[in-house]
Amino acid sequence: MNLKPLLIPVLSLTTLLNHTLYAAQDTAGKTAESPKWSYQGDAGPENWSKLSTDYHACQYGKNQSPVNISQATDAKMGTVDYDYSMLTGERIINNGHTLQVDIRSGGEISLDGKTYHLKQFHFHSPSENTINQRSFPLEVHFVHASESGELAVVAMMYQPGPPDPLLNQLLPLLPQEKGQQNRLGSKTIAVLETEKKLKHYFRYNGSLTTPPCSEGVTWIVNKAHFTISPPQLVAMQRALKNPNNRPLQPLNSRLILD
Repeated sequence: MNLKPLLIPVLSLTTLLNHTLYAAQDTAGKTAESPKWSYQGDAGPENWSKLSTDYHACQYGKNQSPVNISQATDAKMGTVDYDYSMLTGERIINNGHTLQVDIRSGGEISLDGKTYHLKQFHFHSPSENTINQRSFPLEVHFVHASESGELAVVAMMYQPGPPDPLLNQLLPLLPQEKGQQNRLGSKTIAVLETEKKLKHYFRYNGSLTTPPCSEGVTWIVNKAHFTISPPQLVAMQRALKNPNNRPLQPLNSRLILD
């Protein structure tokens, strides 16, 4: 189903690299200068828009993320085609806001006849999006960008259960302090090397969930869930230090598509 009329102006690839990648450290250990924001205190979500004029959308945007997903509209959407073969990770970094895995190469999805390339994935605990008011202990965001700079984020929720194979590979490499990073081995994220179709998901138009909260992001929230064991969750939360979920945002006039 072509939903392009519902989309609002898209982000540039520069915005993706500068903000969705959370200004991750370069090889020289430097970070881009930007106003300091947090999930707690005076620089927390309720004050993001006051920290910089670039963050205006955090308060005044009408298509913000995350949202509570409920009362979805049956849109008979087509599949999201995955090709994560030959996926190569670059590093995992603790940037003080999240634990982020940067992708060197490989990984793409096809959506509305357009190809989006996987740039990175990162974690939020507890989950940012909720489903029928249900919060999950962990949520992972797979961030993709098209050649023209459009963003598509595929979100997966973790629910309590058996250990997750991906986390089993990442936990020994988790950087514990802000600014720390570890290189990934060639097989660290091989468990994601799949070629499949995502058939059961919710879709909505939203934003980045961190400053500058730019809108024009297509959100794909998988109905299926990963599982996470108690020790895995403790390890992730220990490295994250504090909850890193932005509060739910008003849905306004948007539709959640099913």
